Amino acid sequence: MLKQFMDSMLLIKVNKKKNSKMLGCIFGFVIVVMLSWSFIKMNDPKEITKTYICDIMPIVKTDGNVIPIQDSVAVIYYKNYALYEFEEACMVYDDTILVKRTIENRYLLHNKKELYGYYYDAIDAKIGKRVRVDSILKKRAGYGQSFYFPTKMVLIDSQKNKGGYELIEKYKCKAKIDFTYPDTLIVYYTNKLKHVDFTLSKILDSVKKIKVQKTRVLFNPQFIGDYPNKYPAYEFKRELKEDTVSNLEKYKHFINEKTKTDQ
Repeated sequence: MLKQFMDSMLLIKVNKKKNSKMLGCIFGFVIVVMLSWSFIKMNDPKEITKTYICDIMPIVKTDGNVIPIQDSVAVIYYKNYALYEFEEACMVYDDTILVKRTIENRYLLHNKKELYGYYYDAIDAKIGKRVRVDSILKKRAGYGQSFYFPTKMVLIDSQKNKGGYELIEKYKCKAKIDFTYPDTLIVYYTNKLKHVDFTLSKILDSVKKIKVQKTRVLFNPQFIGDYPNKYPAYEFKRELKEDTVSNLEKYKHFINEKTKTDQ
């Protein structure tokens, strides 16, 4: 009887050890899965993003003064689509008197792999006009325009990890061919914004393997054409800025609705 009792106790201990090992394996597996899922979520790109393409352009008045004009275009990325949001000033005149000025948004939606997309007069517009994407972006977002000329410029300064940028480079024209060539080009690079397809310089993005975030194009005082006086120094500035505060749900809804009907 005692022997049977001792054998039963031994069997219970063995089963407890087996169950403990099994529970330990299950617990370890759950921890690994949770950590892996957390790592995947942390490294997932954002589902939808909004980035501004900001421009500051000089306007030279007849008196020779230079006035900087600001403009911006927003690009929203969601799934395989890009949605561009353009601001357009609408004026209402009474004879020659401006009585009302409003800002209205226009939209260009396209699949990132397609050459054509749809242009909308408003975010609640029912029908869009089919257009070639690059023709709109060249007019409204300066797409494809660059002040970087590889064969005509020389790098004169390079600094890493400065002012929040991964790299800052300064270029100078070897010799000015005409007034359209800048005297100095300063390029600011970042490791961020890799999800943004829009580029300020396709060549530099490719060569440096990081993103051009900002460019400053500097022109020294110079004579231009038949204008009798020398133009003062002026600057063009372009920059990509990510919007982290806007509610992007309206864009998501717009893209989902339009891609069901138009494309």
